[in-house]
Amino acid sequence: MTRRGLLPLVVMVPALAAAPPRRELDTPVRRAAYLREMLDALCTRIGPRPSGSKGFDAGIAIVERELRRALPIVVRDSLKFRRWTVTGKPYFIVGDRALETYVADNSPETPGREVSGTLRKGRQYEVVDTAGRVVAGAGISEFGRAIVTMHSGADDAALFNIGRQDVEILERAIREKTPVRAHAKVKWFDNVESSSVAGTLPGDSKEEILIVAHADTKYNTPGANDNTASLITMLMLAHAIPAAKPARTVSFLATTGEELTFFGAKHYAGTRRAAGTIGDIKYCVNLDSLTYGPNLQINTTSAGLAKVILDIHRDLRIETEPKVFERDDTMDSAPFLASGARTVHLNSRGDDARTLPLWHRPEDRAETIKPEFVESSFRVLLELITRLQTAAVDQ
Repeated sequence: MTRRGLLPLVVMVPALAAAPPRRELDTPVRRAAYLREMLDALCTRIGPRPSGSKGFDAGIAIVERELRRALPIVVRDSLKFRRWTVTGKPYFIVGDRALETYVADNSPETPGREVSGTLRKGRQYEVVDTAGRVVAGAGISEFGRAIVTMHSGADDAALFNIGRQDVEILERAIREKTPVRAHAKVKWFDNVESSSVAGTLPGDSKEEILIVAHADTKYNTPGANDNTASLITMLMLAHAIPAAKPARTVSFLATTGEELTFFGAKHYAGTRRAAGTIGDIKYCVNLDSLTYGPNLQINTTSAGLAKVILDIHRDLRIETEPKVFERDDTMDSAPFLASGARTVHLNSRGDDARTLPLWHRPEDRAETIKPEFVESSFRVLLELITRLQTAAVDQ
């Protein structure tokens, strides 16, 4: 087992205690109130919810409670993994200037008290010591200020994430051979348990529509846009689908580990494979960051699924501009695509200047969510679930 590998896994555990009845979310006003309530509970009161943390455990308990209020079958899909966390405050200092920085998830720590050297440009910015060894790396945020990314595991140097606003400082440091100092300390914890939660409304057929949204965040952010608002949209759908037995089974999966190589979705797919039921999943719809703008981004290699979603936009007269990208999902729906399901990964764009700089940032808070983006996605997705009950969707 590598340091990032999963340990022997725990079977799905049914939820036990009874829950209050499902909520009525039959109007935009009620849905907006539910959105505010859940954003407050998950983002404002709990805050960051990285997998394996107390924050994640508190958040997934709320998700489980809501699924149990809506659906007759709810299970936890639990696993154990080796959890990484940063300790203390890291720093990345160029000359006498400390730059804003976050250490990448799963990054090694810097040896000793700190590392030092000069900068050069390779795959990324690299700190090179007097012996010519790369002792730290610096990656640049795509959208603005410093964020948390994922360490690739390709080398043993600590990876610091720096904002775009500091690129000129780094470039000048290369030209002038300015000394750089960097420090990061991390810890690993073995046998940490985390869980995805799945809720199901059985249908007349075992054929299944699976809606997925990840429930974890990076360690530095409450993750309102990535991915709490989409997770709440999924919960709204669970409450809103008719309680009568559908033609096809409908399930909702809130995953752990999406921000850490998608291990929660992979494990749930493995659990379903072991149970002999993964072939029942005919359609998988992955919801991730539905509130970066009003316009759905439809990522799928299923022309049939894309057409259904575009038809829904037209028929509901939703005044937005959906866009189709013909590409496979490499995220939480990927293991279900590999098992033969038709999949689509939905995110959004259109409010980019305001929302994209929030990605993996502390400022990604509840008040940044526009309810109208959630409402339009909810309407499309509820109709999508309805149409997929009977549709024969071609590739």
